[in-house]
Amino acid sequence: MRDSKSAVRAICKKEGLACGEIQRLHGGQVNRVLLVDGKYVVRMGAREDAFERLKHESEVLASLEGLAPVPKVLAFGQEDGQVYQIQEFAEGQKLYTAWKGLSAQEQETITAEIGAALQVFHSRRMSYFGYARADTPRHTHWGELLAARLQKTLDEYEHLGILTAPGFLEMAADYFEEHKDVLEAGSPTLVHGDLTMVNILVNNGHVSAILDMEYSMQAPADYELWTMEAFCLYPNDWAEEDNEVFCSADFAGLFPLLQKHYPALFETPNLRERINLYHLEACLGSHLSWRKDNMSTLPPEGMAGKNFYMARITNFIFAHGARMFYG
Repeated sequence: MRDSKSAVRAICKKEGLACGEIQRLHGGQVNRVLLVDGKYVVRMGAREDAFERLKHESEVLASLEGLAPVPKVLAFGQEDGQVYQIQEFAEGQKLYTAWKGLSAQEQETITAEIGAALQVFHSRRMSYFGYARADTPRHTHWGELLAARLQKTLDEYEHLGILTAPGFLEMAADYFEEHKDVLEAGSPTLVHGDLTMVNILVNNGHVSAILDMEYSMQAPADYELWTMEAFCLYPNDWAEEDNEVFCSADFAGLFPLLQKHYPALFETPNLRERINLYHLEACLGSHLSWRKDNMSTLPPEGMAGKNFYMARITNFIFAHGARMFYG
């Protein structure tokens, strides 16, 4: 496999793009992301599902061009075994780094624009729940999809022998079982799925781009809210390592503004219970993924640092846990 800069030069040559200065961009957790001549962003996929992910995102972004502030995709393909996507570079600052310095009016304007973009996404009516990719299953019932994902996670905990606090997984599974009926409402729409302030660029008081739609999926519109809430509660999980200086209070104004400008998103029946279930399933899945990625390199006692994922579940299982909004 070529080094990143050599790979970028080969990709640009294939696509007929000039390639002078190449700069590595921060924040790419799944893909390698490089800026070419300040004009093009070349994203090179990692992981086995890179082709399906970036193909799906390229199709979604093309369908949204002119309707929402998303990057323009210039190319998608493979070169020397490397899956790549090329986007036009969008000027802007990540919203989470800009938010505290914005005026109240700028915060409201930007949130209104986010709400408008979400309404464009959520206006897409789909025929099934799941990821619109050839390598993923389809579901006709939303609750069944989440229940299947949770069960797969629980089965892996058992199969791998990953230890947790006694009774903790059983408590989480029981909570899901007791409340899963609230997942009956909702129709499949296009959901970004990771719309945190890290994936929103702002410039001159407006949204300049909404990024990273490779994990967008077909889900009820309210599924958008759990990741946004998770970011507001735990912003330093998403912040770059040299900028972990935030707290929940910094972003407390986001949800009142979003509810003001996109009220229909908050009118889902049993909204709070639904969001709680989304958090529960995602927290367990994230904890499991981290443990699997590090089982061969860290001893069991070194795993404790990530057990805070498990503690967070209690925020949503118990009535007085931390939340950014109540439904």
